Amino acid sequence: MKTKLISLVFIGGMIFSANAKEAAIKKHLFEQKSSQIEISGQVIGQDDGMPIAGATIYAKGNTKIATITDETGKFKLNVPENETQIIITYMGYGTLEFKLDKTQDLTISLKPAENVLDQVLVTALGVKKSSKSVAYAVTELKGTEFTKAKETNIANALVGKIAGVNVSSTATGPNGSSRVVIRGNGSLNGNNQPMYVVNDLPIDNTQLNLPGIGNGPGSTRINVDRGDGTSVINADDIKTITVLKGGTAAALYGANAANGVILIQTKRGAAQKGIGVDYNTSFTFETPSIIPDWQYEYGSGANGKKPTTQAEAIADGRWSWGAKIDGTDVVQFDGVSRPYVAQKNNIKNFYNTGTTFINSLALSGGTEKATGRLSFSNMENKGVVPNSDFNRKSINIASNVNLTNWLKFDVVAQYNLEKSNNRVTVSDAEANPNWGTYMIANTVDIRNLAPGYDANGVEEAWNPVAVATNPYFVVNKIKNNDTKNRFIGMLNVKLNFTPELFLQGRIGQDFTDYEFFGYIPKTTLNNPVGYAQGSRMKISNLNSEAILNYTKKNIYDNFSLNALIGVNSRTNLRDETRVEGSNFVLDDFYALSNLSTLTYSYPYGKTKTNSVYGAADFDYKNIVFLNITGRQDWFSTLSKENNTVFYPSIGTSIILSDIITMPDWVSFTKIRSSWAQVGGATPDPYALNQSYSMIQGGHNGQQLQGPTSTRVSNPTLSPLTSTTFEIGTDLGFFRNRLNLDFAYYNRATTNDIVETTISNASGSSSALLNLGKMRNKGVEVLLSGKIINSENFSWDASFNGSYNENTVEALTDQLNSITMATSVNGYVTITSDVGRPYSIIKGYKPRVDANGNTVYNVSGGSATIAQGPLQELGQGVHPWAAGISNEFKYKSVSFSFLIDGKFGGSLYSGTDLYGTRMGLTKLTLEGRENGLPIKGVDTNGNPVDMVIAPENLRTYYDGLRNISSTFVYDASFIKLRQVILGYDLPIQSIKGLSKLQGASISFVARNLFILYKKTPNVDPESVFSAGNAQGVEQFGVPKTRSFGLSLNVKF
Repeated sequence: MKTKLISLVFIGGMIFSANAKEAAIKKHLFEQKSSQIEISGQVIGQDDGMPIAGATIYAKGNTKIATITDETGKFKLNVPENETQIIITYMGYGTLEFKLDKTQDLTISLKPAENVLDQVLVTALGVKKSSKSVAYAVTELKGTEFTKAKETNIANALVGKIAGVNVSSTATGPNGSSRVVIRGNGSLNGNNQPMYVVNDLPIDNTQLNLPGIGNGPGSTRINVDRGDGTSVINADDIKTITVLKGGTAAALYGANAANGVILIQTKRGAAQKGIGVDYNTSFTFETPSIIPDWQYEYGSGANGKKPTTQAEAIADGRWSWGAKIDGTDVVQFDGVSRPYVAQKNNIKNFYNTGTTFINSLALSGGTEKATGRLSFSNMENKGVVPNSDFNRKSINIASNVNLTNWLKFDVVAQYNLEKSNNRVTVSDAEANPNWGTYMIANTVDIRNLAPGYDANGVEEAWNPVAVATNPYFVVNKIKNNDTKNRFIGMLNVKLNFTPELFLQGRIGQDFTDYEFFGYIPKTTLNNPVGYAQGSRMKISNLNSEAILNYTKKNIYDNFSLNALIGVNSRTNLRDETRVEGSNFVLDDFYALSNLSTLTYSYPYGKTKTNSVYGAADFDYKNIVFLNITGRQDWFSTLSKENNTVFYPSIGTSIILSDIITMPDWVSFTKIRSSWAQVGGATPDPYALNQSYSMIQGGHNGQQLQGPTSTRVSNPTLSPLTSTTFEIGTDLGFFRNRLNLDFAYYNRATTNDIVETTISNASGSSSALLNLGKMRNKGVEVLLSGKIINSENFSWDASFNGSYNENTVEALTDQLNSITMATSVNGYVTITSDVGRPYSIIKGYKPRVDANGNTVYNVSGGSATIAQGPLQELGQGVHPWAAGISNEFKYKSVSFSFLIDGKFGGSLYSGTDLYGTRMGLTKLTLEGRENGLPIKGVDTNGNPVDMVIAPENLRTYYDGLRNISSTFVYDASFIKLRQVILGYDLPIQSIKGLSKLQGASISFVARNLFILYKKTPNVDPESVFSAGNAQGVEQFGVPKTRSFGLSLNVKF
C-alpha cells in the first residue's frame, strides 16, 4: 500500500520539479523580433468549424517569429511589414501556407491531415494526445459517420466500423437496448459492457429491464425491453466518438472501465461573426427485412384433413397439418367459409411500414471571451408493430467562458424527454403480438383476426391455446407506456497558473426519472381477471473530480513530460418502487388503484467510490514515448478489509521510422506495447450482509420480518482483477496512402464476482462468490487507404477485422459450469463451462445406441426421436467479425457503403422450433404425401423399420422440440449494412441560396440486404436480450431495413 501511494506522490512531485524561471509566463512559443505590423485571427477546423487550440503560426520568412493559438483558436502575431505569408501547423491537420491579403480578423481553416497516423486523440479524462505517443489501440470516428444514416440508438451505429467492438442490436424494436462488448466478455455474469463518457462525464447505461428468454419469472406477462442509457445521444450533436479498447487505455477510469471506454465529445460553439445555424432533417421508412419462407403446399387442419366445423377450425388455428391446398371453400375460426388458399403475405399484412422523422436545429457563435452552442432535436418513430411509437426530445447547451487569461468555465447540459407507447413484449408471453403473427395457419388471412375482440371487448378466440393471444387484441387492447426524464450536466473550471501548469475541477450529474405502466385487460382469454404493473425509478450518478496537470517541453536534454494527479468521487443512487397486481374491480378502468390484489417492492441501492490517480507521459525527441498511470479505488460495497485496489498501467511506443532508414515505400513505422490491471467491485451495495424487510400481508394480521433477498450474503467479497497485455504496430506505406494498424491482446479476469445457484434446501437460492478465471486473447486489424486521390475524384477504402478467443479457464473445485439462462420449457440452456468459450448453447441431440442407430419412442402408428444427453450445440458469441467500407467522391457527389459480417457463432431459433411444431416449416413437407420412413431401434433395443402415415406426422415433428439440435444453426452472416448517396448543392450558383454556408442532400439506407446467412426464416441477429446470455431468438420484433432522405443546411 505504501509503495502504491509513494508512486502517486512521486508523480505529483515531478509536476513541481521545474525551476521557477522556466515556469514564468511566456507570451509566445518562440523568440520574436520587433516588427511593424500585427496580424490577428482565428484558426478553425475545416471539417467541423470548431476552433483549434495550440496551433502554431509562424512567419514564412522567419520561423522564429511564431505564436500559438489560445483555447478559442485565437492568435496575435507581430510580423515584418513586408511579410506576405504565414504558415499554420497543428497535429492531425495539414500544414497550410496562408497569404496575407489583410492583417486583422483572419479566419483560417485547416484541413484534416490525410496522414491518419499522426492525429490528436481524446483519451482518458479528456486528455488530448498525439496518436504517435499512444501505446495502445484507439479508434476515433468523426461525427459525420453518424449524422446522415441515423440510428435511434447511437450504439447501433458502431456496427461493423471498429475492430474488436461487437455490437448487438436487440429484436425488441427501435426503442430497445443495445449490447456493446469490446474484446470479448470479461465477467461470467457481471456487466460486460463498456463505460460511456460524454464530455468527460461518466453517464449511466442502465438497461431498465432485460426480457427473459424463457417462460419463467421475468419472461411472462409484460416482458418488454425498456431501453438503455445510450438512447439519449443525438447523432447530430456528436463531434467524435473514441473507443478506448485495452486496459491501459482505460486504467485511469478505474473499476467502471474494466470493459473499455467509449468517449463521446459533442459539438461546441466557436468565435465568429453572427450566429451560425445548422439544420438537419431526415425521414426514413422501415420494413421487415426477413419474411419466413414457410411451406404453402398443405394448409390448416390436422391429420391431413381440413377443418369441417368452426370448433375444428379453432382447434386447428395454429396448425398447418391439413390437406393439400386446393382453393375450395373451408370453414374458419369465425364460422365463415373462405377459399383454402395460401396466405403468403400474413407477415407483411400485419406489420406496418415504420417511419422515423428526426429534426435537429443548432445555433452557435461567440467571441474571444465566450462561445456557445444550443441545439434542439425531436425524433418521432412509429414502429412496424401497430400502435407502437417512440418520441425523444432533447436540448443541449454547451458554453465556454474565458473570464481572464487564467480562468475558464465550461458548462455542458443536456435534457431529454423520452416517451414510448406499447413497447413490444417478446419471448413466450401472452402479450407478444409476434407469436400469433408468425404461427397462424398458412391458409388463414391474418387480417380476419382484426380487431381481435368482439362487441363486448372480449378477445376473439382463433386457436385452442389461450396464451397464444390474438395478435390484434394485443396491439389494440394490451397497453403499456413509459416516460423518461433525463438530465446530464457538468461544470468545468480551469485555472491556468502558467502555460505549463493548470488545475481543473469538474462536477457533473446524470439524473433519470423513469415511470412505467402496463396492463392486460380482464377481457383476455388467458387472464380473465386482468393484470397490471407499474414502476417509478430514480437513478442518479454524481461525479466530482480535480486534476492538476503539468506539461513541459524539453524538460531535460530532449525529454518532455506531461504529468497529472487527480482525485475523484462517484456516488450512484437507484431508488425504485414496483407495484403489480391482478383482478380489476371495475370494467374498463385500468389503474393500479382498481386492482384487488397488489404486491409492492422497493429496490434501493446507493454506492460510492473514492479514488486518487496519477499519470506521467514522457517522450524523447518525439520518437520514444513512455506512459505510466496508477489509480487507487475505495469501494463502499465491500468490507474495509477488502474494499480497495490499485490499478497500474505502463505502455511504450517507438517511432522506428524516425530511427531507422526505411525503404521509400515505407512512410511510417511505430511499434507499441502496454500492460495494465483494472478491476471492479460488485454493483450490489447490500451483498455483504443479510438485510430484512417487512413481509407484505404478514401472518394472521401480525407483521412479520423476512430476508430482503434469497441470496446468501458474503462479507468476504473482494474486487475482481482484469489484467491486459497488448502489443501492436502502426504502419504507413506509399506516403501514408495505405495504413495498417495491427494489435494482439491477452486479457485475463480473475477473482470474478459471480452469482451461482445453490440447493433450495439451504433456504436460499443463490450465493455471490469470488471465483474463476476467464481469458480473452485475440487480434485486430485495420487496413485503410486512399486508393485514388485526384482533383475531382477520390476513393477511400478500409477493412477492419478481429478474432477473439474466449476461454473459461477455471471456476471452483466443486463447480465446472454456470447456468446463465434457460429457454422456453428448457429446450436449450446457456452456460459457461470450464475449458470452453463463454455463453455456450447446450441442448439435446437424438439418442443413438452403441451401433449408431437412432433410438425412437414408438407409440401406435407413430414415433418420436428419443432425446439424448444434454450436450454442447454451439456458442452464442461470434469469435470472428469484419467490416469493409468504401467511399467514392466525384466533385459534389459522394457514394459510400458498408459491408460487415460475423462468423463462428450459433443461434437457437425458437421461431423455427414452433414453426416446425405447427407444420409451417419446409422441414415438415417430408412424408406428407406417402408417409415418412424411419429406421433404428426402440427404447428397448428392438429394431424399428416403419413408415409414419401422413395423418400421424404431427406427432413425429412435434416431438422434435425435445431434439434442440434440430434448431441450432450457424449464425454467421454478411450484410450490406449501410449505403449513402450524397450531393453537395452548388449553393453559390443557385439564386437565393448564396448566403448559405453549405447544403447537402443524401439518400440513406441501413440493413439493406443479407448477402449470406444460414439461419432459415429469421435474421441471424434476432436475439432479443442485451444480457450476457446470447444465442437464443424467439418471436422478437422483426429486424428492419430502412431507407430515406437526409438534408443538412448551414448558414
